[in-house]
Amino acid sequence: MAKFQIQKSGSTVNWTGKKVLGLHTGSINIAEGYIEVTDNQIKGGEVKIDMTSIVVTDIEDRTTSKEFLDHLLGADFFSVDKFKTAELDIIGSSKTDNGKLKVDGTLTIKDISHPVSFIATIEVFTNYLHSLGEIVIDRTMYNIRYGSGKFIANLGDKLIYDDFILQFKLVGQA
Repeated sequence: MAKFQIQKSGSTVNWTGKKVLGLHTGSINIAEGYIEVTDNQIKGGEVKIDMTSIVVTDIEDRTTSKEFLDHLLGADFFSVDKFKTAELDIIGSSKTDNGKLKVDGTLTIKDISHPVSFIATIEVFTNYLHSLGEIVIDRTMYNIRYGSGKFIANLGDKLIYDDFILQFKLVGQA
């Protein structure tokens, strides 16, 4: 088994949140983590996300961008003052028909944990690992209900979809 420490400088996590009339995008940093690999399969790992590092990339107006960021950091969304990190604990993976991996684990946001599964690829080059993937997360499972049609009626064009997407590229070094 090889253990690869995630390299923060080469790794990226981008997010997308959608609403009825559009979407918002941004990025967030990895605080630390590792991935364990045996025979080109992920056997375990841990990825900690620095919630204080959320960036909004789609709003050019500085004032509007700051207001939206403050909203994301606040109690309506991620309560970053109380929950500075989120964590993905990887418990294993299995190969799919198309050669990719179905990765299983537990995602913790705001101290609320739920099982997750997602598709990823990995490539190992001697002492380096490269992984790409995408996780779709239902924010309401983590008590993030702002603008959700599940909890607030008649939102019309103010509705925010419950799922948000994290697209990642991880670079690890043994």
